[in-house]
Amino acid sequence: MLNESFDFILAAGDDKTDEFLFKALPDIAYTIKVGLSPSLAKFNVSEFSVLLKLLEALVT
Repeated sequence: MLNESFDFILAAGDDKTDEFLFKALPDIAYTIKVGLSPSLAKFNVSEFSVLLKLLEALVT
């Protein structure tokens, strides 16, 4: 059973193997594909610098 004592789940990646993770995570997870190719992720960013800005915003 999934332990739901977390604020949120975030997964990001740029590789084909990351698609397995995006598929396995629950629907409430935030999934981000780095790159604009088709993906199972809910969101895409064009490059890692955009993802880094998002992560910096989350911790400040």
